[in-house]
Amino acid sequence: MILAEAYREAQKVKGEGDAKAAVLYAESFGRDPQFAQFLRSLDAYKASFRSKSDVIVVDPSTEFFKVMRNGGGSGGAAAPARK
Repeated sequence: MILAEAYREAQKVKGEGDAKAAVLYAESFGRDPQFAQFLRSLDAYKASFRSKSDVIVVDPSTEFFKVMRNGGGSGGAAAPARK
C-alpha cells in the first residue's frame, strides 16, 4: 500500500514537471523557431547514433546535416565544433 501511494505521488510529480517543461519548450520555440529546429536536429542525431556499432548512411547534402553545413543558423545556439 505504501509503495503504491509513493509510486502514484512520484508519477504525479513527474507529470507536473513534464507539463512545466512542455510549456517552457513551447514558449522558447515560439520566440526562436531556428533554435527549436536546432534542438530537434540534435535529438535526431542522438537517436541516430546511439551506440558505437550503429551505422547510418546519409547523403551529406540532405537536411539531416544542415546544421553542420550552415554553422547552426543565427538562432543564438552554438554550432557543433568542426575538426
